[in-house]
Amino acid sequence: MNSGKRVSREVNDGLPTALELWPDEFLAGWEASASRLFLRELAEAPLAAKAAIRITICGTGIAATVVGSVVATRRGFSRSLPAGGYLALPGRAAGTARYLERVALGLPVDYNERDPRYAVAWDLLLAAGPGRLGARTQNVSAEGCSLTWRGAVLTVGSWVIVRRRRLFAVGLQAKVCWSAFDDGTPCAGLHLETAGRAWLSWRTLVDREVRRGAMLL
Repeated sequence: MNSGKRVSREVNDGLPTALELWPDEFLAGWEASASRLFLRELAEAPLAAKAAIRITICGTGIAATVVGSVVATRRGFSRSLPAGGYLALPGRAAGTARYLERVALGLPVDYNERDPRYAVAWDLLLAAGPGRLGARTQNVSAEGCSLTWRGAVLTVGSWVIVRRRRLFAVGLQAKVCWSAFDDGTPCAGLHLETAGRAWLSWRTLVDREVRRGAMLL
């Protein structure tokens, strides 16, 4: 794998907002057991700073946004201990990092480029097997969402049905891309089946939230 110079680095308020990392570079920084990611660009970041960083794995064209807090920094002076900082990635953010880990390892993933996601809280009905649960989105996009609920953890790769309360009656099929706990609450990322009237209604509602000024993640 190539570990050459990064192609892109975008910064806002001293924190990176977009990075391109080579596969081995991402894998070297990702600590799955601790759910944290080491990045050289965080060496000067203040502790507890919140960051939302869109990471593209070089050579693949695949990207995703990780959101977390800076929990430690160091100013190293050797090749073995380079300067940088650690970004803690709890819950769904850890799931996003695991998605990027699969990309960096060359393993198959469901889809290439993740569409823009917006911080929107919608109340949904979630049907998983015979059960139906009330759920709430934490972000939405034209093709997916992440959500939380009270109940059993969803299995990655399984199919569920989501429905907006009162706005459309037809259920929308979705595949579970990642599943985790966030402070003891189940959460998951869904990739929607992008066909049919239910999806067109979903996409229209997302567009409406964008026009209203929903925050881009």
